[in-house]
Amino acid sequence: MPARDVNRRRRPPGAGDSSPKGFSLIEMVVVIMLLGILGAAVGAFIARPVEGYRDLARRAALVDAAESALRRMERDLRNALPNSVRVSNLANGFALEMIPILDGARYSIQVATGSPLTFNSDDQFDVLGCFRNPATLTTSGIRLVVNNRGTGSNDVYPDAQLLVGAESLITPATGMTISFSVNPGGCTRCTTGCADRVTLSPAHDFRADSPTHRLYVVTKALTYICNTTAGTLMRYADYTIPSSQPTDPSAAPLATAASARVADKLTACSVATTTADVRNRGMATITLTLSEESEPIRLIHQVPLDNSR
Repeated sequence: MPARDVNRRRRPPGAGDSSPKGFSLIEMVVVIMLLGILGAAVGAFIARPVEGYRDLARRAALVDAAESALRRMERDLRNALPNSVRVSNLANGFALEMIPILDGARYSIQVATGSPLTFNSDDQFDVLGCFRNPATLTTSGIRLVVNNRGTGSNDVYPDAQLLVGAESLITPATGMTISFSVNPGGCTRCTTGCADRVTLSPAHDFRADSPTHRLYVVTKALTYICNTTAGTLMRYADYTIPSSQPTDPSAAPLATAASARVADKLTACSVATTTADVRNRGMATITLTLSEESEPIRLIHQVPLDNSR
């Protein structure tokens, strides 16, 4: 019996086994197909919520843009000089013009309460109390308005073109100096028994007394123009008060006015009142329609106007 070779190297397990290891091509194709089917099934459940979220975000952005534009217009309309709002309907939108108020007060009509405002070329009068906006005392180019009815010969827009010496409901834009002091002298502004005194140089002849004895401080005009062709709502401000309403942004005075885009993506817009003239009715209804990816969002906003004189 031959001796056993105990030093002979042992063959490792599996050595000499020729059977293949890993995945075959067919198995890999089957796995890929199964993963594809599983991915398609999962995608069908995810796609709808993702599309819904995207649509909701788009609608929310449109609503927010329209709401912001309407709120901006509302603030300006509420701060407009009574009976100064006027509207022009255009083929592709509208033009909405107004004169913003810087400040206001009630003027004195009795000698016992100070120097009253008279309507035969007055150069100095007192208001009851004081002007509340500090900018009134420092702003250049201010103009005073009394009793704007917005019709006929009592309309601020044609009167704004008149020169020094003419009877009008608004002080002239040039040739007049308006200054303020406190009456009586040595008094402190906005304290009991003290009043702001207005001095006009030269004197001015206001057309008529206001039913509520109100005096308004203004400077310039502003306009909103909606253009559905361009899909924009633009705001033009700080231009000299014109006689006729401007509607062309490329022409004076809007061409040189301070402009800002309030909204875009507009496909429809309108301003309506219950009468033909917004100044005769204290309510303006504004409609804005914004659209994106063929889906429109339409918002309607009603703004009450303070047309009291």
